[in-house]
Amino acid sequence: MNFHFYVGNDNGNSEHDLIIDGKLVQQPNVNCTVDKLPWSEEQSPESFIKNLHDQLVVTIDSPAARPGMYYIGKFALESGEIVDNLQIGIDLKSDMDLPVINTLAQIAAVGVQKAYEEEKKIPEQLVLEVDMATALPVTQHTDETAAKFEKRFMAGTHHVTVHLGTVRVGVRMTFTFTKVVPEATPVIFTLQKDAEGSWREGDIFTEFSETYGVDKKFNGSYFKDKRILHVDIGDGSTEYPITEGNKFLRQFVQGSHHGAGYAIEEALDEFNRLIHLPDSPRQFFSDVLKNPKHKYHARAIRTLKRPLESQVRHIVQHVKKQLTKARNEIDVICVYGGGSILMRSMLAPQLKELCEEREIKLLYIPAEYAVQLNAMGLDAFVRGKIYEALKSKAVQPA
Repeated sequence: MNFHFYVGNDNGNSEHDLIIDGKLVQQPNVNCTVDKLPWSEEQSPESFIKNLHDQLVVTIDSPAARPGMYYIGKFALESGEIVDNLQIGIDLKSDMDLPVINTLAQIAAVGVQKAYEEEKKIPEQLVLEVDMATALPVTQHTDETAAKFEKRFMAGTHHVTVHLGTVRVGVRMTFTFTKVVPEATPVIFTLQKDAEGSWREGDIFTEFSETYGVDKKFNGSYFKDKRILHVDIGDGSTEYPITEGNKFLRQFVQGSHHGAGYAIEEALDEFNRLIHLPDSPRQFFSDVLKNPKHKYHARAIRTLKRPLESQVRHIVQHVKKQLTKARNEIDVICVYGGGSILMRSMLAPQLKELCEEREIKLLYIPAEYAVQLNAMGLDAFVRGKIYEALKSKAVQPA
């Protein structure tokens, strides 16, 4: 079976958010190398299909990464094996195998699910053609690193075996075109348009339109000519790009090594001590923080407070620097990313004050959209006219 997928791929330090063929996939961005399959008893391959992303085991044979068998995402995190993750502030994403392996695995898994949905049986082989938009942090994005990352996907054919118990599905994958953009910039597409290409409306803007008394019929057309300072708070970095309409202003490139991940790393030893564990990965702490019902949630929040305050202080300083550089000529400060949820109670009041002083509006994206905004923007970008134009220019014979 053959499929063509559009993929918007946000390879975060902590979480991997992708929109593959219109389907949102969210997984911890970790994996681990293993020698053998975890299943010995006979389980029907069909039983894996529904929750495939949560129990994803693949064998990778690709020119872009180290060959081997891997547990991916949540399954790796819960396996008790030593996981590989992105070292915040250290690893260059364009050089790492992890983002490539996890991307190939998640796309292959959606391919298997789609084939099963259409044929009502497990396929033996699949051929996938992929158009993809992905991003690198502003501090790592140059023409060279972008071209290098693009080439890793586009140079050659990737073979992924998806293991459904003891049954194997062979997936052959080629990337017809891949475009790597600076992180945060695709969000301008998300703020303006929804997946159908209409002006975006709804609860993502409720607080903003109520605060500033903007018209009840408020929609994304408001942002089409606005100058926006983005504050995209991840685990390992915060990006502060400035966009005007649909343009990314290259002269205002700025990012800093601040984010929720640094606060978590700082709090991790104390957290492990409180819960009587010699060690636990950063992603486990992140999962506990996201789940108010978890028995360790209150302890996690308590150990995180002081390190988080320090990160917030740094982020506010960088926002002030960008405002100074832009002579305060900014219409909206837009805050999002996984870290923005944890920091909201400390960060929002400080930014609000800053905005009131300088006659700027604050759009603090609600928690339910904050993490997936980049993936939504990349998905909108990969389906849009700019991507098509770049692709046709790139694939024309010289």
